Amino acid sequence: MDVRVLLSFGLVIAAAVCPVTSYTHDNVKAVLTNIFTTNSYNKVVRPYADQSYITIMYINMFLIGITDIDEVQEKMTTTASLELFWVDHYMVWDPADYNGTDILYIPQKNIWKPDIALDNGFTKLKELGDDSLLTRVYYDGTVEWRPYDVFETKCSIDITYFPFDKQTCNIIFGVWMSPLSDVDVELGSKGILLDNYQSNGEWDLLTTSAVASESQQFGAIVTFSVTVKRRPQYILYNVVFPIIMLSLLSVFVFALPVDCGEKMGYIMTLYLAFAVFLTIVSASLPVSASMSLLSLYLILLLITGTATVMITTLELRIHYLDDSYEIPKLAKWLVRVRKRMRCRRISKKIHDANEVEASRTNLKGATGDSLSLDNVKKPMDRKPITPEVHKEDLVWPDVTAAIDFFCFWFFLLANILITVIVFADGYIKSQK
Repeated sequence: MDVRVLLSFGLVIAAAVCPVTSYTHDNVKAVLTNIFTTNSYNKVVRPYADQSYITIMYINMFLIGITDIDEVQEKMTTTASLELFWVDHYMVWDPADYNGTDILYIPQKNIWKPDIALDNGFTKLKELGDDSLLTRVYYDGTVEWRPYDVFETKCSIDITYFPFDKQTCNIIFGVWMSPLSDVDVELGSKGILLDNYQSNGEWDLLTTSAVASESQQFGAIVTFSVTVKRRPQYILYNVVFPIIMLSLLSVFVFALPVDCGEKMGYIMTLYLAFAVFLTIVSASLPVSASMSLLSLYLILLLITGTATVMITTLELRIHYLDDSYEIPKLAKWLVRVRKRMRCRRISKKIHDANEVEASRTNLKGATGDSLSLDNVKKPMDRKPITPEVHKEDLVWPDVTAAIDFFCFWFFLLANILITVIVFADGYIKSQK
């Protein structure tokens, strides 16, 4: 016999032995009539025949995404849906009596629901879900409710390590009026689910946690915690990097000669740019007693910028002093040190130039020119030409040149050390 014939015959026998039945709209209407009309279901009454028993509700959260974390207002905005389960003893029926009807879909406004609400909401308190939102009711009385919303919650922001900061924000749900003896909220087996989570461009999700607690004063509470870490690339590229460039440019005010007349205008422009950046960063952070990493860096640069402006102003004053004012010993010492450091480099260049000139002279003598090798001094016989340092010939422009020389290297090294120490130390501490 053909295999296909045997298979068809087997399916016919199975259908005859186990007939497939499906409930109709009449069956659903009959169940609803039995619950709401015959048994007079009242959504105001807690669904327990014995009101001394506690209605236990289990809650899970599906986190869809973190929309925004507002540091100034200290607010976190998340998109999420809740999954709540409880047993309604007034919604129990036998599926066999209604042609296998085992599930009903009923609008949330038509059944009893626990008065659970968002406890730490940023805006006004409102009911979860919507009147048109359906609940799923099983034949054994289990009710499944999945309200969804955009939750705006309060979040305490710690800006100490900004822009390498981590934030932990809580989303707290609790029973508003029902006492703990009537309604208890327990954490479901799933906690926070991230199956449909969509990443945020500014924050990375690190960890999540959930915990249920009870209080005679506040009732049953479930707290969902979210720990996120800022992605610092935007702040580094658009704020920190331009500030570092400005700090380096401010050092080059000491490379400008005093006689050019642009030193004061140059440094004041950069100083005002620092003040503008400090204002921008301060406006983007909450008013807090603690200082952020970036604010500390800007303040340190502002201090060095203030010192640079003061030194530049004194340089202009000193540069145009006449000879009637005696040069202090410390200023003379700075000028001598600077000239000695510069003389070493100049002497080396002159010595190399003497060697080249001697080589050229030797070549001319070897080719039969009028100069002989005996008449040509060897490089060792030539005395290097070095600039002489006369202590008594010092003038005030020499002092300003020495101040420029030492301040340039001092402030350059100071800016580099401040940048490396502040950000490296803050980054390492933020990772702990």
